[in-house]
Amino acid sequence: MMDNLKYILGLAILGLFVGIGEASFADQEALLNEEQPTIHVIVHGSTWKTRGRIFYDIEGTIRKKLSLAGFQAIHDVKKPHHYQLVVQYDEERGAHYGAELWGTTINASFLFRGAGMEEPLSWKIREISTNTVSGPAPYLDAVLKLETHPHYFFLGSMLKRMTKDAGIQSAALTQAVKEFVWVVYPAIAEGVSLERGRIQDHFMEFSQRVYQEVALQRALDELIYQGIPDDTLAPIAERLLDSNDPQSRIRAVQILGRTQNAAFLEKIQKVATDDPIRAVRQAAQRFTPL
Repeated sequence: MMDNLKYILGLAILGLFVGIGEASFADQEALLNEEQPTIHVIVHGSTWKTRGRIFYDIEGTIRKKLSLAGFQAIHDVKKPHHYQLVVQYDEERGAHYGAELWGTTINASFLFRGAGMEEPLSWKIREISTNTVSGPAPYLDAVLKLETHPHYFFLGSMLKRMTKDAGIQSAALTQAVKEFVWVVYPAIAEGVSLERGRIQDHFMEFSQRVYQEVALQRALDELIYQGIPDDTLAPIAERLLDSNDPQSRIRAVQILGRTQNAAFLEKIQKVATDDPIRAVRQAAQRFTPL
């Protein structure tokens, strides 16, 4: 009952914020023709922490992601803008681990709408901390999970695609991941349209070297869950064969192996014999002839 009440209140807050500035969406041709699209960002947050302070800079992080993706984030709702992003971010107290140690559950709701979009797009992220002896503290664990969630890690690039040719969220995520791996693993020369400067900036600014492998693995898992065909994911998986992370290489082998493409099977054969990690070789050997 309490969860339903919180959900209803959350929607009410989102609706209130969305109502503000509805008339301010850019409908002037001059503004729509500007090179850098403007996006009005509203972030509303809460935390269970006794002092009421959210330690994670959710608004600053989101604005940075949007800026690096080519958006101009604005505060003033009265200014004309192309798009609006409303975020409801809540930190709830999680499991009790003993003494004064509590877990944290992060619930984040996103609502995106604007010029040229047929209808608003919305999605939710829920991350629950775990308590491990060798891992990060529970609060940090929840934040790290949020950071590597594909719909947050690739937020700026996804919204950029949603405003162009990929209105469906899964298509936007697919394109965002594809563009990202073309920068991180540029070994294969294929024709693809990229804004290399901005993607590279995004890669460096957000310490993606720390988060990128987990985020890419989670993104592939999400896209597979959403039913994206292996043939569509194959160009991404092919790049991940060059990853330093064994789990990324295993996922790549599994996707490429299922395509039954002769060129990919030849590469998998090489992985099956040459990869330095036994688990990766074993994964590859499942798709190679005896």
